[in-house]
Amino acid sequence: MVLTWVAISGAATRNRKFNFILCGLSNLLSELPLSVMIMDACFYTWLNVTGTFQESLLVRFFYYTNIITAVGLLYLFKRSFDVQQVGQHYVDHLSKEGNGWLRMELPGPSSLKFWQQILNPFYGPRDYTLYENIPYWTSQEQLSAQESDGWKSVGDMELDIYQPHSIQAGDDRPVLFYMHGGGWTMGSKKIIGPLLTEMIFYDWIVVSVDYRLSTKAGYPTQLIDCKRALRWVKEEIQVFGGDPSNIIVAGDSAGGQMACLLASTANLPEYQPGFEKVDTTVQGVLGLSPVVNLLDSKDICNHPCRARFIKEVAKREGSPESAENLEFLQEHSPTFRIKGTGVPHMMIHGDIDTLTPVQHTRDFVEKFRKTCAAPITYLEIPGGHHCFHLISSPRSWYMVFAVSQWLNYHFDGIHNIDPKANARKKQIHELVEWGWSS
Repeated sequence: MVLTWVAISGAATRNRKFNFILCGLSNLLSELPLSVMIMDACFYTWLNVTGTFQESLLVRFFYYTNIITAVGLLYLFKRSFDVQQVGQHYVDHLSKEGNGWLRMELPGPSSLKFWQQILNPFYGPRDYTLYENIPYWTSQEQLSAQESDGWKSVGDMELDIYQPHSIQAGDDRPVLFYMHGGGWTMGSKKIIGPLLTEMIFYDWIVVSVDYRLSTKAGYPTQLIDCKRALRWVKEEIQVFGGDPSNIIVAGDSAGGQMACLLASTANLPEYQPGFEKVDTTVQGVLGLSPVVNLLDSKDICNHPCRARFIKEVAKREGSPESAENLEFLQEHSPTFRIKGTGVPHMMIHGDIDTLTPVQHTRDFVEKFRKTCAAPITYLEIPGGHHCFHLISSPRSWYMVFAVSQWLNYHFDGIHNIDPKANARKKQIHELVEWGWSS
């Protein structure tokens, strides 16, 4: 009952590790309330069959209090459908902006596909090829990483590529370059979530990146590794059917921070050691529950985030509150590096995120709109906890529908606003490919 209340209210403590546990449990209750209710019912049925229910006063007490929990779970399930209004509003906005480019009713409870996505944890495309554990380091970078942090760290500098079967080399499809979250110290490229599987359905090339999580040097090694991966993708992705000039970087939590910084620090030599002259520009940014303000000057975070980042992530000397370290935090906060970021952004954040304050993202979006000419889209998700999008649920899928349309509208040339122009472009592309392959 207490956990259900936490899931509804977004209550938090000053202890980051405890908040992390609460966040995980809250996500399970918020995104999978029906599954929890079914397991709960099975458990009490078993107690009743075995006679335990009748014999134990304590079990009967918990049973009756559990009725209140069930009401809370039903509320959480109903609340997850509120995101349909947010997604539908944005899709309608795209339709008006694109002169009818998209007219789509988001699927609801009456849709078979919707329930396939919700109830099947393994739902996703099958007609793709997965190229796993591709190293993106050079021989010199490999040697340097091995000498400083051991061979295991070299194995972290790898990426996976998801190539739809319908796509071949030279097709020049948009590339979604994804960096996982995990507070810069944990996580895996194997955790991709519903959004990446949906983009495979749309014949996008999806790249999921691993980076070193624990090094003696600390951050910004993670950011530099992601730039190394971007360098490799720009050089090699055409072989897999991707377009090196149409790369959208995305990430959740810490990965969202690095996605923003990949755009705002493009071609800066201090973040490209050994490949200073390589073009690392990107065409768009997607941040999911992103960390955008490490400085947290207003102390909005529920935990001492400055101290953790300086000591545990960056592994810097001195007080976290020293002028030098505060300047370092500001330099690596996307909110303070907006100027000159000239590519479209989309930011997604749950309104009861207890690990990464939603207010930070609101401030980022407001400052971006005042500073940049590039468009930015912001969707605040009702009832969304930190990284809720990684679990298949009505909330996450409605978010996925909206985000996929944003990606297709801004970056996918095949989904052109003018159907006649689109048909001509596709015909010319097929002729060019036929002539090239012959």
